[in-house]
Amino acid sequence: MKLININKNGTQKFQLEDGRFIYSYTSGYVRIDSGLDRLYQINRVVKIPPRTDGNYFEMYKRVLILCPSERFQYIKDWVKRNTFYGSYGNVLDYSTVRILRNKTNQLKYLTNKYGEY
Repeated sequence: MKLININKNGTQKFQLEDGRFIYSYTSGYVRIDSGLDRLYQINRVVKIPPRTDGNYFEMYKRVLILCPSERFQYIKDWVKRNTFYGSYGNVLDYSTVRILRNKTNQLKYLTNKYGEY
């Protein structure tokens, strides 16, 4: 993971070894760009029970990380949990990981539907 740039608002842009980008905002949000058409928030969520704050349904709220050092530590921990390595210790490209995950899910579905062969 390396720091690519810091824009005028203080947003830090990191590039992961597998080609994805992580953005760390001064507002406390952390988002990832996996090469698709949008950014995804990776902040932790807290469940808000119904009938609080005027809500009738269960809701979720993002936990903002306001301290820059805690935000950087959270990013490092997230990368450690979500980076995939090949059999030779190399980092797999994220698109390859997506393809392998989809194929594995298809095989599990077919095995559950038709049984072992």
